[in-house]
Amino acid sequence: MYLKMIVLFLAVSLAVTSAGIPGGVADADINNADVQKALRFAVAQYNKQSNEAFVRKVTRVIRVQQQVVSGMNYIFNVKLGIANCKNGVKTVCASPKKPQVAPVIQCKITVWSQPWLNFLSVTENTCL
Repeated sequence: MYLKMIVLFLAVSLAVTSAGIPGGVADADINNADVQKALRFAVAQYNKQSNEAFVRKVTRVIRVQQQVVSGMNYIFNVKLGIANCKNGVKTVCASPKKPQVAPVIQCKITVWSQPWLNFLSVTENTCL
Protein backbone atom coordinates (compact mmCIF):
# COMPACT_ATOMS: atom_id res chain seq x y z
CA MET A 1 0.00 0.00 0.00
CA TYR A 2 2.71 2.47 1.01
CA LEU A 3 4.82 1.50 -1.98
CA LYS A 4 1.94 2.32 -4.35
CA MET A 5 1.46 5.73 -2.71
CA ILE A 6 5.17 6.52 -2.95
CA VAL A 7 5.29 5.51 -6.62
CA LEU A 8 2.17 7.59 -7.34
CA PHE A 9 3.65 10.60 -5.51
CA LEU A 10 6.93 10.30 -7.43
CA ALA A 11 5.09 9.99 -10.76
CA VAL A 12 3.03 13.12 -10.08
CA SER A 13 6.12 15.02 -8.91
CA LEU A 14 8.00 14.05 -12.05
CA ALA A 15 5.09 15.12 -14.28
CA VAL A 16 4.79 18.53 -12.60
CA THR A 17 8.55 19.12 -12.67
CA SER A 18 8.94 18.23 -16.33
CA ALA A 19 5.93 20.31 -17.43
CA GLY A 20 6.91 23.39 -15.43
CA ILE A 21 4.79 25.24 -12.94
CA PRO A 22 1.89 27.21 -14.40
CA GLY A 23 2.67 30.89 -13.86
CA GLY A 24 6.31 30.05 -13.17
CA VAL A 25 9.18 32.04 -14.64
CA ALA A 26 11.19 30.45 -17.47
CA ASP A 27 14.03 31.62 -19.69
CA ALA A 28 12.94 33.27 -22.95
CA ASP A 29 14.52 33.50 -26.39
CA ILE A 30 15.86 37.03 -27.02
CA ASN A 31 15.46 36.45 -30.77
CA ASN A 32 11.69 35.92 -30.47
CA ALA A 33 9.74 38.74 -32.18
CA ASP A 34 7.42 39.28 -29.19
CA VAL A 35 10.40 39.46 -26.82
CA GLN A 36 12.14 41.99 -29.09
CA LYS A 37 8.99 44.13 -29.30
CA ALA A 38 8.65 44.13 -25.51
CA LEU A 39 12.33 45.08 -25.05
CA ARG A 40 12.06 47.99 -27.52
CA PHE A 41 8.94 49.15 -25.66
CA ALA A 42 10.71 48.89 -22.28
CA VAL A 43 13.67 50.99 -23.43
CA ALA A 44 11.39 53.57 -25.09
CA GLN A 45 9.37 53.90 -21.88
CA TYR A 46 12.57 54.27 -19.84
CA ASN A 47 13.75 57.07 -22.14
CA LYS A 48 10.34 58.84 -22.00
CA GLN A 49 10.44 58.92 -18.20
CA SER A 50 14.12 59.78 -17.95
CA ASN A 51 15.42 63.28 -17.30
CA GLU A 52 18.71 62.45 -19.03
CA ALA A 53 19.83 64.63 -21.94
CA PHE A 54 20.68 61.64 -24.14
CA VAL A 55 18.76 58.44 -24.78
CA ARG A 56 19.91 55.09 -23.51
CA LYS A 57 20.22 51.94 -25.61
CA VAL A 58 20.70 48.31 -24.65
CA THR A 59 24.40 47.52 -24.58
CA ARG A 60 24.06 44.01 -23.16
CA VAL A 61 21.22 41.60 -22.47
CA ILE A 62 22.07 39.69 -19.31
CA ARG A 63 18.93 37.57 -19.03
CA VAL A 64 15.42 37.39 -20.45
CA GLN A 65 12.63 35.47 -18.78
CA GLN A 66 8.93 35.07 -19.39
CA GLN A 67 5.95 34.27 -17.22
CA VAL A 68 2.47 33.31 -18.37
CA VAL A 69 -0.10 35.52 -16.67
CA SER A 70 -3.19 37.07 -18.21
CA GLY A 71 -0.95 37.53 -21.20
CA MET A 72 2.81 37.37 -20.78
CA ASN A 73 5.31 39.05 -18.48
CA TYR A 74 8.74 39.57 -20.02
CA ILE A 75 11.46 40.14 -17.44
CA PHE A 76 14.59 41.80 -18.80
CA ASN A 77 17.92 42.15 -17.03
CA VAL A 78 19.88 44.48 -19.28
CA LYS A 79 22.64 47.07 -19.31
CA LEU A 80 21.82 50.46 -20.81
CA GLY A 81 24.43 52.84 -22.20
CA ILE A 82 24.17 56.38 -23.54
CA ALA A 83 23.52 56.82 -27.27
CA ASN A 84 24.66 59.70 -29.49
CA CYS A 85 21.33 61.51 -29.78
CA LYS A 86 19.28 63.72 -27.53
CA ASN A 87 16.36 62.42 -25.55
CA GLY A 88 13.04 63.35 -27.17
CA VAL A 89 14.44 63.54 -30.72
CA LYS A 90 12.96 60.93 -33.06
CA THR A 91 16.03 59.67 -34.92
CA VAL A 92 18.02 56.46 -35.13
CA CYS A 93 20.80 56.69 -32.56
CA ALA A 94 24.23 55.12 -32.66
CA SER A 95 26.04 53.78 -29.62
CA PRO A 96 28.48 56.24 -28.06
CA LYS A 97 32.05 56.42 -29.26
CA LYS A 98 33.24 57.12 -25.73
CA PRO A 99 31.20 54.96 -23.34
CA GLN A 100 33.16 56.29 -20.37
CA VAL A 101 31.36 59.66 -20.76
CA ALA A 102 28.33 58.29 -18.90
CA PRO A 103 28.12 55.16 -16.80
CA VAL A 104 26.32 52.08 -18.06
CA ILE A 105 23.40 51.23 -15.80
CA GLN A 106 21.93 47.82 -15.07
CA CYS A 107 18.16 47.48 -15.15
CA LYS A 108 15.49 44.95 -14.37
CA ILE A 109 12.44 45.85 -16.43
CA THR A 110 9.23 43.83 -16.54
CA VAL A 111 6.81 44.30 -19.43
CA TRP A 112 3.28 42.94 -19.32
CA SER A 113 2.00 42.02 -22.79
CA GLN A 114 -1.51 41.17 -23.96
CA PRO A 115 -1.05 40.90 -27.74
CA TRP A 116 -4.73 40.20 -28.51
CA LEU A 117 -5.46 43.69 -27.09
CA ASN A 118 -2.33 45.27 -28.59
CA PHE A 119 -1.38 46.15 -24.98
CA LEU A 120 2.07 46.63 -23.45
CA SER A 121 2.83 48.08 -20.02
CA VAL A 122 5.98 48.40 -17.90
CA THR A 123 5.10 47.02 -14.48
CA GLU A 124 8.58 47.16 -12.92
CA ASN A 125 11.63 49.28 -13.68
CA THR A 126 14.60 49.04 -11.37
CA CYS A 127 17.61 50.77 -12.87
CA LEU A 128 20.73 51.12 -10.74
